[in-house]
Amino acid sequence: MRGGQQLRLTYKGGEKTVIVPPDVPVVTFRPGTESLLVPGAKVLVNAQERNGTSTALRVTAGRNGFAPPM
Repeated sequence: MRGGQQLRLTYKGGEKTVIVPPDVPVVTFRPGTESLLVPGAKVLVNAQERNGTSTALRVTAGRNGFAPPM
């Protein structure tokens, strides 16, 4: 495979190099602010029901038109 990204994974008991094709998004998560929550932004909300009410535990927002990868 040509043009992919190499990721080296290290885990208990071994190590492996994985080639990720160029058309597969590789993302990172980092803290953001409410400024990411704009009309049209794609978001993912993880919620849990507590006392009969849904409560958001985490909000993941894509940037620059990108959708969260879930």
